[in-house]
Amino acid sequence: MMNLPYPWMARQQQAGHRLCLVLEGDNDVCQSLLEVRTVSQYCSFYAGTVVAELKTRGPMIVLLQQMSEPGLLDLLQRPETNAGWLGSLPSEDLAGVTRHWRDRLLVGPQDNPALYRFHDNRTLARALNHLAPEHWPAFLGPLISVCYWHEGGWHSRNNPSPGDYPVPDSAPWLNIPNPHASAILHANVLRYLLAEHSEDLAALMEFQDPRVWLTQVLMQAHAWQWREPSQLEFLVVRRLEEATRSSVIRWQPMPGEASGDHFERVVKQWRLMRERDE
Repeated sequence: MMNLPYPWMARQQQAGHRLCLVLEGDNDVCQSLLEVRTVSQYCSFYAGTVVAELKTRGPMIVLLQQMSEPGLLDLLQRPETNAGWLGSLPSEDLAGVTRHWRDRLLVGPQDNPALYRFHDNRTLARALNHLAPEHWPAFLGPLISVCYWHEGGWHSRNNPSPGDYPVPDSAPWLNIPNPHASAILHANVLRYLLAEHSEDLAALMEFQDPRVWLTQVLMQAHAWQWREPSQLEFLVVRRLEEATRSSVIRWQPMPGEASGDHFERVVKQWRLMRERDE
């Protein structure tokens, strides 16, 4: 771990490499850097893709001229903003590295893809921390080395074999667990309940902390391997009704019952109860 990225930057320049910065385009630092550059010295990763309409707000790659330019200094002095990361290239040509990350931009099913936030230093750090070094070249592509802020300090990694690589059929960097996934899910579900089931949530608050209650329900979903959105919605909404009304469902799985069969049986039970009450 380094105290500052300047030693890394100096080593890259001494080796004849060109420094670049990958960062979010929609911030003041990026705009100040672009103002003093020609169009050949920066590129939008979103331009020329299906999300081209977001190119002014999406990530950019910028060639660096001097380690002391104000925009760069401002970014390096506030690394906790997680605005981007540094890299080194063999030349000033940005075509190869831009194409590399554009190929890795969209992930998930073709009918409902998501954007991979490779420009976020936390995403980069998480990938490099979990990937075996033999997978680094396919992930980093033409980048010779990278330097990034992570967990209170500056870190660097050298690409063992920089070059042009196709995206693997099963990209290993997409199979890395997000350490904040549970917190994100908890916040999203609570936000959904506030919007769609506020009355029941208010009733719950009279005798129990909704956050504690939701944590317990999501732990149950994890134990039963109910991961699909429809399964989570059913469990959370029905358990909320159960906690605030007279509804009672037999939730526990039967011995040896598969996760999917367990869910279908409980849904069927709930439907029969609703028809009976009507």
